[in-house]
Amino acid sequence: MTQPALLTRPFVLLTTGHLLQALGYSSLLLLPLYLGHLGANRTLIGSIMAFASLTSLAFRPAVAWSLDVWGRKPTLYVGTSLMAVGMWMLFWVTDLGYLVYVSRFLVGVGLGALFTGYLAFAGDIIPLARRTEGLALFGISGLVPLMINPFSSQLGIAPVDLRWFLPLVGVVIALSMISLIPIEETQTAAKRKSLKWRDVLKTLNHRSLRPVWLAAIVLSGLVATFMTFVTVSAKDRGIPGATYVWLTYAGAAVLVRVFGSRLADRIGPANLIVPGLSCYAISLVWVAGATSFQELLWAGGLAGIGHGYCFPVVSGQVIARASEAHRGSALSMFTALWSLTEIAITPILGAFADRFGDASMFALTAASAAALLAYWAFLEHKNGGDSIGEAVEHPEPA
Repeated sequence: MTQPALLTRPFVLLTTGHLLQALGYSSLLLLPLYLGHLGANRTLIGSIMAFASLTSLAFRPAVAWSLDVWGRKPTLYVGTSLMAVGMWMLFWVTDLGYLVYVSRFLVGVGLGALFTGYLAFAGDIIPLARRTEGLALFGISGLVPLMINPFSSQLGIAPVDLRWFLPLVGVVIALSMISLIPIEETQTAAKRKSLKWRDVLKTLNHRSLRPVWLAAIVLSGLVATFMTFVTVSAKDRGIPGATYVWLTYAGAAVLVRVFGSRLADRIGPANLIVPGLSCYAISLVWVAGATSFQELLWAGGLAGIGHGYCFPVVSGQVIARASEAHRGSALSMFTALWSLTEIAITPILGAFADRFGDASMFALTAASAAALLAYWAFLEHKNGGDSIGEAVEHPEPA
């Protein structure tokens, strides 16, 4: 049986736009280095980084409404504009005053719209039969920009230079809107309708989605910990070239998606959750004891494998187990959990690291992930067997 085409013109254009805007999220992983240059400690770095997630979370209901009622493209246009302006504002951030929080506010709202909007748009465009494979390949465009971070130092970009480098990336983010113009809006007038929040909540609380929400929390917690603290921790231990960890991280994630993109659909997407999250947890244990450049790179590669497999699987499960009418809202819930986890744990873990050390902080995160992963296995066995569309046709009673 011939499979439907995946590399269509809309898919390629959307992936191009996602690649350009992903430069913003990826380059902001360098921001903790600039904040450290300005004198911020671990607690303050965690708090400033989490502030964007807080604003992103606060506006997530508006993003859900916008995606399902206003449309995918208008939401992405607004999100891209806010993200670009937030990046440009960093040029005027020369201390740890209010301007850095204004920048993080705009970035947070923009990221919330872009993170959710691109996933929803991709879910509309990718054929059902190749959904996990398509999301895996689409997601490569969000991982490749991570590779610019290691080369920032090779270009002579020191932490102090991030004041102009990050606003320059904002220009590229704004250009991503050009790729969206030729794509036909998938949320057509026939599909748009006022959201009934009672129906949305029934869909989001469906039993088949409960293990998916837990998997999203575990994955986002691991990613937030690694991305917020790994470079500053390595720098303080005297490990040279800490930013090169993003090269092995992104490289491993890209490789498993290119060569293993069809694996999830063949063996069942949920069957990759445990090995994928376990790889990420083990990488944190490795980082906790890393003392050399080589160890750091290997740990980054292992984390990249976990990210490369788990993110398309978890996001694909959200799309598969929620109703098409509420796809934007369900993905808003998924990305909101991502932001909520970052808000909750990065300041706490930063304070924990300031008191007990980075190694203890990484080990604590890994142990917590292992415990939650065991609970996920129980929930998936109990509630995860619904077929695609059951959450639409037979929502649970209120």
